Amino acid sequence: MLDKSHGHVKPTSLLSSPVTFFKSSCSIIYIILFIIVLLILNGQPKSIFPPKAHIPWLTNVHHVQPLECIADTNQPGWPRPVLSNDKSDMNLTVVIVSARPEFKRLPVTMAALLSHLDSRRITEVMFLVPPQDVHLLQPYFSSEQVKSWPWRISVISDDILLKHIHTGSYRLQMMFKLFVAQIVKTEYYLILDSDCVAVWPIHVEQLLHQNKNSSLYRAINRGEGRSSHEKWWSESERLLQIKLESCVSYKKSDTDIPTIGVTPSILARTIALRTLCRLQKLYGDEHFLNKMANWALWREIFGYMWTEYTLYFLTGRCTKIFDTYHTDNSALSS
Repeated sequence: MLDKSHGHVKPTSLLSSPVTFFKSSCSIIYIILFIIVLLILNGQPKSIFPPKAHIPWLTNVHHVQPLECIADTNQPGWPRPVLSNDKSDMNLTVVIVSARPEFKRLPVTMAALLSHLDSRRITEVMFLVPPQDVHLLQPYFSSEQVKSWPWRISVISDDILLKHIHTGSYRLQMMFKLFVAQIVKTEYYLILDSDCVAVWPIHVEQLLHQNKNSSLYRAINRGEGRSSHEKWWSESERLLQIKLESCVSYKKSDTDIPTIGVTPSILARTIALRTLCRLQKLYGDEHFLNKMANWALWREIFGYMWTEYTLYFLTGRCTKIFDTYHTDNSALSS
């Protein structure tokens, strides 16, 4: 059909339909490509790892050392990790999660630790680094070099904990901070990033507190409100499938529930591993790590993100063991 009313030929709407359809199809393709690019870029490292694309549909993360968990009859939804009884709770392991882009910061970090950290009950300082970066640190911590250090120093390849491909994301760094609990030789470990620098003396009594009524030690932490990072907490609750309010007793007049802070922080291996046991139960042994790596990537664009410390605190509170391993510094000073 042609329109000749004005002396020229003009295609009718029937002829223009294929053009409109073609434009709509192109728009849909562009939108899909844009989403794919966002998903890939969204998983790129924000901190220490070399730039590698995080490709969700190719991501494959699996643990090297089996995560052994047993059922807890009192809390069926929260399996307990199988733990050896030879871990000291009066000593501390320092864990520095790092990689080549951050090695330039380590001299200052180590000099500060030597100057300010009380070494009396530090069992080990452990560097957890990618396998391709191990050889860069080892010459500085050879058997001859470490004789002058007050603690044992080890450089550990992170692939003894997790094997991964197409996962160069910040999430991987957070996962390592929980999984390192499988290899530390003490109940408590202090997590540091390469840019954490001690600026005044730190005595062991400021890190671990002995209960007057028992011989047990507890890690000292500084409580923080959750309101400043509410999106982290809500996303971690979604991943663990719980609500903090259902696990913690608090007054309705309280505007904020005291929680845990961020790096640097002291963690208990028992709570860290129990966090992983919960996720393994929820999503399966072969899938829970990929679930963590790929969890709701699109929501991260808007600031929603699970973190290692929010998962850890939620687990500690919901299993009622957080206060067994932690005490707030405000309670000690009062």
